[in-house]
Amino acid sequence: LGLTGQWSKVKKAYAAANRLLGDIIKVTPSSKVTGDLAQFLVANDLTEKEVIEKAETLSFPKSVVEYFQGYLGIPPFGFPEPLRTKVLKGQTIEGYEGLTCFEGRPGADLKPMDMEAVRSKLEEKWGGQADHGVRNVDILSHAMYPAEFD
Repeated sequence: LGLTGQWSKVKKAYAAANRLLGDIIKVTPSSKVTGDLAQFLVANDLTEKEVIEKAETLSFPKSVVEYFQGYLGIPPFGFPEPLRTKVLKGQTIEGYEGLTCFEGRPGADLKPMDMEAVRSKLEEKWGGQADHGVRNVDILSHAMYPAEFD
């Protein structure tokens, strides 16, 4: 990202990113979103005000877009508007026919997973590479973290 030597700017931007995101509770995924936005602010030399003003023209990190789509759930005080609407720009969630954001718990809108179909896909891809074959834990790991699993 080219941010070497800019740690003090990133720390200040983290506070700004936190405000932009609605002062959310920090756990691993939400602190990552806040950190990604902070680094984005520093890398693009943006102020909090400029983010709000230019949000429709900015290319935000994927984690920030997914946060505003509700992938991490709905923050206790809701999403900050109009920033959310500007960031989403009407983008739809892949595989959800026109849905731009989750309302409520994200898992409530998930389609049932066919574990046997996933098992077959993984067995075909990974074959006999593991001594134990494809286990249920492998299927669940693939379902929750497909990029990391593959």
